[in-house]
Amino acid sequence: MLVYFCPKCVRQNAQPHCDSCGRSLGNPSVRYVWEDSRLALSNTHRLGLMARAIAITVVLVVLVMLIIEYIINGAAAFTTFFRSTGIPTAAIGYGIGLMLLIMLGLFLQGRETVQYMLDPKGVLKRTWIEPTRLKCWSRFIRYDQAAFQQNNEGKPFLLAHEEYLLWTDTARYKPSPRAGRITLYRPYAFVFMVLYLPRQEYDGAMDMIAAKLKNKR
Repeated sequence: MLVYFCPKCVRQNAQPHCDSCGRSLGNPSVRYVWEDSRLALSNTHRLGLMARAIAITVVLVVLVMLIIEYIINGAAAFTTFFRSTGIPTAAIGYGIGLMLLIMLGLFLQGRETVQYMLDPKGVLKRTWIEPTRLKCWSRFIRYDQAAFQQNNEGKPFLLAHEEYLLWTDTARYKPSPRAGRITLYRPYAFVFMVLYLPRQEYDGAMDMIAAKLKNKR
C-alpha cells in the first residue's frame, strides 16, 4: 500500500498531506508498506538455502576423507573408501539428520508476521512473533516480557528480527510474480533479502523497486 509518512506526527497517511497537522508531504515521504503472515516452515527459500549448505558440507567432508584415504592407501583407497569405511553413508546420514533437525526448529518457530517498508533510501523488514518460550528458544532469542508489544487487538508480539537494506547497497533484484516473491541480492550472487507479497500488493511494490534499482535486474 502506498502511504505518505509525516516525520513530525510520526504517522502514515493515504494522501500526500498529513491528516493530523495538515502539512504537505512530498516525494521524500513516500513509502510502500505491506504485511505477510506465514509459517516459518513454509519459507521455501530458507529451506533451500539450508539444504544446499548441508549438501555442500557433506560433499566436502566425503572429498576430504577420500583424499586422506588416498594418501594413506594409494589407488586402492577408491575401492576401500566406498565399500569398507562407511564414511559416505555416515556423512549422508548426518546431512539428512541435520536437515530434519532444522525442519523441526522451523516447525517450532510457528507462524511469523513480517512487515515490509520500502522508503526512499532502502527496504526495512521486521519479523514479529506471538511470543512463547518455545518459539523464542527455537529462534535463539531471549524470552523477555519487557520487550513485548501489543497489537490493536491487545495480543502480545515480539520483534524477533529486523534488517535494513539500502538501495545503494543492492546489487540486483529478481522478480517472481507467480510465487509472489522479490529477491534482493548483495553482492550480485548472494541473496540478502526475500520479500513475500500478497497478489494485490505485488505490482505496486515492484514498480517502486524497479524505479529505485534501474538496470540492476
